[in-house]
Amino acid sequence: MLEATIRVKPLESWAIDISKKLSVPIRIVESAMGQDGTISSLVEFRLEGTTKEAVLKEIARHPDTSELVISEEREDAILGSITVNKWLMGQALQRTNIYVIGARTVKQGAVEWRLLATDEAVLRDLVDDLREAGSKVSLQRKRQIGDFNLLTKRQEMILEKALEMGYYDYPRGVTGRELAKRLGISQSTLYETLQNAQRKLAETYFLKKRMN
Repeated sequence: MLEATIRVKPLESWAIDISKKLSVPIRIVESAMGQDGTISSLVEFRLEGTTKEAVLKEIARHPDTSELVISEEREDAILGSITVNKWLMGQALQRTNIYVIGARTVKQGAVEWRLLATDEAVLRDLVDDLREAGSKVSLQRKRQIGDFNLLTKRQEMILEKALEMGYYDYPRGVTGRELAKRLGISQSTLYETLQNAQRKLAETYFLKKRMN
């Protein structure tokens, strides 16, 4: 199994449009395609030199996006879900044997995508499809992963502490707020790290099951 990061500069992308317009980085935490073909994404907008109101205005103005439903507000960022009606990248990534771990916009007017793929052929097919659609694609990094190097050291440490302290017990031995405090991190960082680790473990399980 492969974990890879590809940098894609598509001809059209709501994330690149809004990121360039407001000069702010956008991080796509996760995405899923609905039955009607739209893409639902959990997205973080950094408020570096802009405001929440400006972000909401650009989302409402862009022809491919609908209203952002904010789930968390911080001094330097907002996190929420957004529905995208037209998105070449999102649709290309909703393919068999490819899972999206996360994504972020970069200054060169591109998006970096972190992916899990069953093998080299699957990753190569995705890159070929994106290039045929007119995107510029470059491979930033790639590594073979197994059960013991699937998670980052930080994800592994936080997940292990959550297990040790009874976060997954019923009833819980520790709340998310208490766990975050003991780890010296914010609740939003805790939940995001656990969510990414859990998702990666679940996706890898089903990806391996599909391969057998």
